Amino acid sequence: MRLSVLLFFTLLSIPTLVLADTPLDVDALSQTPQGLLEALDKRHNAYDSQKWTFEMTVIPVSGSKRSMKFDVMQKGSKRLVRFLSPGDVKGMSVLSKGRTMYVYAPQTENVRRVATSARRQNLLGSNFTYADMATVNLAPEYNATVGAAADDHVWLELNKKAESDAAWPKLRLRINKKHALIEVVEYWDAGKKVKTQHRTNFTVVGGAPTWKTITMSSEGGLKTRLEMLSQKINEPIPNKVFSKRSLVRGQ
Repeated sequence: MRLSVLLFFTLLSIPTLVLADTPLDVDALSQTPQGLLEALDKRHNAYDSQKWTFEMTVIPVSGSKRSMKFDVMQKGSKRLVRFLSPGDVKGMSVLSKGRTMYVYAPQTENVRRVATSARRQNLLGSNFTYADMATVNLAPEYNATVGAAADDHVWLELNKKAESDAAWPKLRLRINKKHALIEVVEYWDAGKKVKTQHRTNFTVVGGAPTWKTITMSSEGGLKTRLEMLSQKINEPIPNKVFSKRSLVRGQ
C-alpha cells in the first residue's frame, strides 16, 4: 500500500457527526459569526468521549467501487482512526492530537509524523484527506463571516487565520437552522471550489442527534460515502489509546 494513496473522516473533520442535544438560535448567533462557529464546535463535540464504526465506499468516475471499515475514537482534541478491513489496509491508523498528526502503516511497522504540506494527500483512493479526517474544531483555525441566508439555512464563510496551519485556506459551511448543525461543507483553494461534503440521514442514536451519512464529491467526479454503522457516547477511553505506542500495538 502506498501511503500517498491513502482516509474520516473526521469524522467530521471525519468532521464529527454527533451533535449535543442543545438548541441553538442560529439567527441570533449569526449576528456574531465567530460566536456561531464556536457554538457549532461545541455542539458537535460536547461529549467526554465518542466512538464510531464507519463503512467508507469509494466511488470512482470509472472502475469498481471499493469499501472499507474503520473505527474512530475521540476524546477532547484527540482522535484515533483505525482501519478494520479489508486485509490490505487492516491496522492502518491515523492519530491526531491538536495540530500534530501521525500515521501508522502495519506493512512497514512504521509511525511517521504527517507534515503540514502532506495533509492534503488523499487517503486510500478516496477524496478524504488526512486533514479532513483529523480536524475536530474549526473556530481556532478560521475567522468566520456570514454569507447568504434563507428561511431554512445560513452560510458561514471561513478564512484561515494567519497563525493557522489548516490545510484548506477557505471553507463555506451551510448551517441548517432547524437542527442547528452543519449540513454542507465546501472546500476552496485559489479561488476555486475543490470538493463538497454533504451530511444527510439525520437521526437520533442513544439520545444524541446524529448525521448517519457523509458524501464527499470532488469537482472531477470522484465520490466517497461514509455510513455510520454504530455510535457510542461517553464510554471511558484510556489516554494511552492516543499515543504513538498504541498505534503500533493496535490497542
